[in-house]
Amino acid sequence: MSKRKKISLTVIVVAVLTIGTSLTTIVKNSVKPERIAYELPKSSITNKNWKTIFQNTSAIDQFKVLNTGSVKVPLDGMLNTKKLEKDHNLSDEMWVDVFVFMFHHKEKGWFMINSGLDNTFQKDGNIKGLLAKNFIIESKQQEGQNIASQLKKENKDIEGIFFTHLHGDHTAGLPELDSSLPKYVGKGDEYLDIPLLYHSNHLTNESQIIEMDWSKGISKEPFKQVIDIFGDGSFLGIHTPGHSNGHLSYLLMTEAGPKLLTGDASHTKYGFENNIEPGWIDDQKVAENSLSQLINFHKMFPNIEVIYGHQK
Repeated sequence: MSKRKKISLTVIVVAVLTIGTSLTTIVKNSVKPERIAYELPKSSITNKNWKTIFQNTSAIDQFKVLNTGSVKVPLDGMLNTKKLEKDHNLSDEMWVDVFVFMFHHKEKGWFMINSGLDNTFQKDGNIKGLLAKNFIIESKQQEGQNIASQLKKENKDIEGIFFTHLHGDHTAGLPELDSSLPKYVGKGDEYLDIPLLYHSNHLTNESQIIEMDWSKGISKEPFKQVIDIFGDGSFLGIHTPGHSNGHLSYLLMTEAGPKLLTGDASHTKYGFENNIEPGWIDDQKVAENSLSQLINFHKMFPNIEVIYGHQK
């Protein structure tokens, strides 16, 4: 081996070791909020069938959908494009809405599901890093559409925020909300924050996440694990992993009828109606199974309103 080749090889080895060390340091410096366990109450629906559950007088008397802005994302993130027909006519990029769902429980008060977008999305948002544009390419938001402005108009005291999962587009409203609000999520769901690569100011190491243990849920066909969050059958969390490991879809028994929020187990109506799971997944087979459960439930009860993760 020539002297020049030895020097080049040495440079490459040093570079690889340096990058490896840097990545290790970056991962160690990622944000890891404190996690505490939510004590699930005794469920009132354990021995009831779905029709009986639907007939119960609902404790949820108000439900609202707030659109906090739109983001442009890759089609292959929203849908497993390998399952699309060749003539699908869908663009390689698509605009999707980012929702916050608000509901009022007669005894427990007002709650949110997901946090929407803060006002930085009128420009380039609050998710930065070398990989950020691979997920959110561009954003659109009108003045006053951000979550803090909409909550001010609603003039409601919020008791807590339930998350379908902790991906950035669902936590992006947190910087402009009261940091003391309780934050609930499915057990084990990962908060992704990697300095330089994909970094946000949504949560800190001092933030507290309350984990709901879906493994203690009950089986209600076609779902494997359902948690009765308030214990009265009004607000149910359905473990639908695949897009993320602790992902929860939610079923709310409102006075206007049951509402099924798929979360990102199905981002779009197209994916739901064509049985195509998201492209962004932790585990494809698991994601397929979660989507199938939701679709089968809707087939069993077609009158239930379905609201998709990023489309109404």
